[in-house]
Parts: sequence; structure tokens; C-alpha cells
Amino acid sequence: MSLHFFVVRRRGLSASPVPAHFARNALGVAVLCLSGVCAAQGASATSADSTSSPVGGQTLPDVTVTASPVGGAALAVPSSALVGADLTLRADTTLGQTLDGLPGVSSSYFGPNASRPIIRGQDGDRIRVLNNSGAMIDASALSYDHAVPVDTLSTERIEVLRGPAALLYGGSAVGGVVNVMDNRIPHDPTNGVTGKLSVDGATGNREHAGAAMVESGDDRFALHADVFDRGTSDVAVPTDLECEKPGSLGVARRICNSASQTRGGALGGSLFFDRGYLGLSASSFRSDYGTVAEDDVTIGMRSNRYALESEVRVDAGPLHNVKLRASHTDYRHTEFESGEPGTTFKNSGNDVRIEARQTRMGRLEGMVGLQAEATRFSAVGEEAFAPRSSSKSVAFFAHEALAMDWGKLTFGARTEKASVESFGSANIARFETGQRDFAPHSAALGLEFNVAPEWQLTSNVAATQRARQRGKLATAAWAWKSRPALTSGPAGNAAPTSSA
Repeated sequence: MSLHFFVVRRRGLSASPVPAHFARNALGVAVLCLSGVCAAQGASATSADSTSSPVGGQTLPDVTVTASPVGGAALAVPSSALVGADLTLRADTTLGQTLDGLPGVSSSYFGPNASRPIIRGQDGDRIRVLNNSGAMIDASALSYDHAVPVDTLSTERIEVLRGPAALLYGGSAVGGVVNVMDNRIPHDPTNGVTGKLSVDGATGNREHAGAAMVESGDDRFALHADVFDRGTSDVAVPTDLECEKPGSLGVARRICNSASQTRGGALGGSLFFDRGYLGLSASSFRSDYGTVAEDDVTIGMRSNRYALESEVRVDAGPLHNVKLRASHTDYRHTEFESGEPGTTFKNSGNDVRIEARQTRMGRLEGMVGLQAEATRFSAVGEEAFAPRSSSKSVAFFAHEALAMDWGKLTFGARTEKASVESFGSANIARFETGQRDFAPHSAALGLEFNVAPEWQLTSNVAATQRARQRGKLATAAWAWKSRPALTSGPAGNAAPTSSA
């Protein structure tokens, strides 16, 4: 049994219209219900971004997807979105479990504390997880027991993007893109005060969780603050299980080492001007959890992220607007064995993305962009399975959509320059040193054909390449110096001729 309680308060309203941010959240946050009651009403619950299912001759509305290059409809860009009541009812302790069961999506479930989304059978570094359309730098793709540093308590919207447009977010987006959005950098003015309070509880794992968010401002600035905390005990099961964790009962009807404690928060703000906005945010995420595979191993995770975002509406010549997103992340987690520190993973880096959307020219619309990333990774300890390394990449991408009388034609392309340098390891001889350079290229074509007023046929084809990820860098990974840098890999992915 799970209990959800939400309170929303708004005061100091002016004569101006209700800001879009509040309109998106007003439905689904002011609820008090048991999950069983909510589930019974879930079929009729709707979010502010969509309307209820079609009745009679009514047609389904378009669903705008933020991560889509041109904000296309859900049929044009295969996607799913969780927001408002839908997100409230599906929210779980991990990102993978929250999305599990959406069309084409499952979970890499590794106990109640760690899971990533699996999209159309692709997982790990073939799935790109974004935070507000920017890179999320962590170590979750390296091992199934590494959690994604995000909690649904502070999340406003989650989007799943599949199909050709996903390639615009890099070679790691071969399987798809998951975009986690939190509005920590407000995009719209907030006149007055907007707040949200969430209190959750569950009996199966003795969960207690709470989150609070407040936003305030006027037509020129907006401030955002949020905080969350979630604690769980070992999960109850209907059978006796042995547990060798120090201090445990030895045998109990609970999954040993499945408890967790997660907390975090953020501060952000935006300054608005006539043709756009400029915003900054700082967020922190902390999680300590058991890995369930080993009774005495726990993970202590820490992640700090600083982000900048800006948009300028040009509306002159061929340009409609230009968006800038930049972020810096410091991530680390330590694996403890019986309370003693073991292997420590660190990953820090910067991400910059510039998007320029063109003015609609007749039936043609689209955007071009530039993306640059630089990260430094290290794993120190007995279970370090990857060398210390640095990765750099610069990519240019484009996406165009052409409306036709019979439907829509879309095209996307990406070209990239990437390099990965291994610094080896002082304690592990099999990790060699060296640098590898890659030049992956990708292209995609999409077709949307209007069969009838309420029927559409869509088809997508993509040829993608991806550079090697740091998790594949071992002794064999540096043995191809006399071979071509890239060759065709499985499912059309570019990969080195030898695998590690």
C-alpha cells in the first residue's frame, strides 16, 4: 500500500495570465488518495499537456516533446511523456522502474535501488539519459548496480524519445533518449508564489518520502528552490531469506541489504528580457543504498551539478531562436564492504550544446546545432574494471522536417569527432595507456503518411555509428593501432574491430 499527499498553494496573483509552468502542474498535484483508488481512476486521469482519450469522432491531440528537435507530434517522433497525474501514479524509487511498462521500455532491474531504462532491447551506454536536455554525467552505464542520480520526487516531467531524432544526442543514443526535466531553471515568468508539497509512504519497504518546491518572481525574474528526502528499509517478502549482513537477524522475511536513503535539493533562477531568458541552477544528489547481490556491500553516491541555460528569440532572417545549454558535473560513488571503503568511481565533466532553430520557410522547418563534451573518469580499488581516462567530443547535427500534402518527411544527420585517452592504472597491469580517435557519422530518415483523417502510417530508418565508451577500454582495446578506427558494428553501430 502506498500513500501520496500533495498540497499546492498560489498567492499574490496579478492580472496577468497564469504562467505556463503552473498550468502544466495544476492538475495531478492537488490530490490525496491511496494508490489503489488512483489506479482505478488512472484511465480517466489526464495531464495538462494532453486531453482525455478520444470519444466518438474526436481525434487525439498532439503531444509536444521537448527533446524533439522541432517539437514534433508523438506520431512523427516516436515518444512517451510522463507528467502530472501520470508521473505521480508511475513514480518509483528508480528511473528504470518508473518507466518500466511504457511502449518499448523495460528496466534493467538490479534490486529496488538501481535500474536504468531499456529501450527496444538496448541498454547501458546505448541509452542516453539527459537532464533538462543536457548531459547527465555519472557511472550508471558501467554496471547494473550503479544507480542513476535522479529521484522522481524532484522531477516534473520525463520524456522517452525513440526513432531518428534520438541520434542528435550522440552515439550513446542509438537505443533512445530519456529526458528528465525539473524546471530548476524557470523558462516562464512566475507572478506570485507557486509551491508544491509531496509526502509518500509505503508498507512493503517501510518507505517514507517527502519533497517540497517553491517558485517566486515577477515578469523579470523567477527563483526556484526544491528539496527532497526518501528512506526505505529492506523489502518484505513472503518467505524466509538468509542474510549475512553484520547486525542482521540472520534469517528474516526481507530482502537482505535492500534499504536506501536518498536526499537532495536545488536552487535556481532566471532573468527574463524582451526576447528570451538567462538562467542558472545548482543541484545536489546524495544516495546510500544496498546492492542486494552482496549482503555486505553498500554504495555511497554523491553528485553535484551546475547548469546554465539561455534562449534568445531572433525572429530575423533564417533564424527563429537560439538556445544555449551548459553544465558541469562532479560525480563520485564509493562501494563499501562491511562498512570499509572499497572501489571509488569518479566522473566529472562539462557539456555545452547550442541549438539554432530556423524560421519556417514554406513547408520546411528544422534546426542545426553544435555539441561539445569533455569528461575525466577514474576507478580506484580492487574492482576497478576500467582505466583512468579522459574523453572529448565535438559534434555538428541537423534535423529538418518537410510538410507534404500526404504527410511529413523528416531527415537528421550528425557528424562527430571524438577522442578517448587512457592513463592506465597504477595497480592493474592489463590497462595500457594511449589515445584513440574516432569519427562517427549518423543519418536518419522518417516518413509520416496520412492514410485517413484519423490514421497515419510512420516509418523510420537510421544508420548510426558510435565511438567506444570508456568502459570498453582494456588491454585489447588499445591493440588496434594499425587497424581502421571504425568499422560496422552490430545493428549498424560503428565500433572498433576488436571488443574488450
